[in-house]
Amino acid sequence: MTVTEEFKNLFYDGIFANMFATLTGGVFLTGFALHLGMNEFTIGLLASIPFMVTAFQLPTSYFVRKSGKRKRVAYFAAGLARLTWIAILIGALVPMAETSTKHFVILSLIFVSHTFVSVSYVAWLSWTSDLVPDEIRGRFFGTRNMLCGAAGMIVIIVYGNLLDLLKPRPHGLTFGFAFTFVSAVLFGMLSLRYLNRIPEAQVNPVIDNRHFHRHLSLPLKEANFRRFLLFAFLWSFSVYFASPFFTLYFLRDLQFSYGFVAILGMISSFADLTAMQLWGKISDRVKNKAVIQLASWVVVFLPLAWAIVRPGSLVIPILLHAVGGGFWAGINLCMNNLLLRISPEENRTMFLSAYNITGGLGAAAGPILAGLAIKSGSNLTLQFFSWTVLPLQVIFVTSTLFRLLSLQLFKYVHEPEEVTVGQMVRILRSVRGLNMANGFNYLLHPFLEISRSKSESKEP
Repeated sequence: MTVTEEFKNLFYDGIFANMFATLTGGVFLTGFALHLGMNEFTIGLLASIPFMVTAFQLPTSYFVRKSGKRKRVAYFAAGLARLTWIAILIGALVPMAETSTKHFVILSLIFVSHTFVSVSYVAWLSWTSDLVPDEIRGRFFGTRNMLCGAAGMIVIIVYGNLLDLLKPRPHGLTFGFAFTFVSAVLFGMLSLRYLNRIPEAQVNPVIDNRHFHRHLSLPLKEANFRRFLLFAFLWSFSVYFASPFFTLYFLRDLQFSYGFVAILGMISSFADLTAMQLWGKISDRVKNKAVIQLASWVVVFLPLAWAIVRPGSLVIPILLHAVGGGFWAGINLCMNNLLLRISPEENRTMFLSAYNITGGLGAAAGPILAGLAIKSGSNLTLQFFSWTVLPLQVIFVTSTLFRLLSLQLFKYVHEPEEVTVGQMVRILRSVRGLNMANGFNYLLHPFLEISRSKSESKEP
């Protein structure tokens, strides 16, 4: 895969955008919520916000399809999403009479930020899918996601240890979160610099006299896509029924430090980046459905495994993050690629939005219902032999059961030129080019390609 100027800017945009997203989500957002005194239900509500706002993608899809202005929408919406975090920080620092008022202001501003993120994403995905040819899409996004994971890994370690260093000091966490979020905004602005250098893919505005509500029904008229939407809803619900509470479980119930949680994040990111290009190469050969099926049978049981982790355990959390990071890399990459392959080129933005909204509804409902369940059962004590079962552990077991159910629906989704998991294994056993024994040259491949491109551009 030759790294063109367009591809380099897409790489750099992704790197800095992921640094922004990492510092305003995950352990940092959950730690910030705990610092502000939010309870499980509020944290569940906070986790659901990025998915509630996917509803705004449908009018965005309709607008960019009619106007063709995908770059402009992606650029300005992303900028507004990142600048809103300055207002979020101010809202957290300004004294307010009622804690509930502060929480409402913070939640409202985060809702605004994620609304712009959602609008930007659907325009960006439609735009970049036309820039990257289908035959190299798996390798390209595998490489890009690998670089993004490396960047996220670095900031998790640096800023996670910074919070641990500041935590014992008076107002240390307040200063630490302020510094973290200001840094995130700066990284987000750097991302926009490279995003602006990427040319708009040529697309003519669509002249279509059909009303907006008729466009909404287009994805539902495709039987295969309907099945995919049903799977997306239940899968997202299953995953996000538990995932927003893992960091809370680490920090509060297992008493992990920010530094150790950051190390776990680094391990997960390292596993992700080492596996991402491998999954990209595999998906280019065997397409996406078989990869998703194989990897899903591993991630289905991760919440169940977390339910048996005890305070003071070190080895099991490290193993779970390493395994989870590697297999989630394949699912995340191939799910997006599968979406693009089963969406018709015409009206693609409407299909992308339908998927994002359907999955978003499931992902929004999951943490809210889990939060309500935790709140209503907070006074109950469950015993399993001599083991006291925590409310979050019940949530993790329930998530595993829902994930198993959703996988049964995925069997009925079909991809062009799909192969079975058994066929995929036989194909891979005969392919030597997917050997991981190339060491760090494999990890450095995108950097080497970029450096080579720079050298060639300087030659007379």
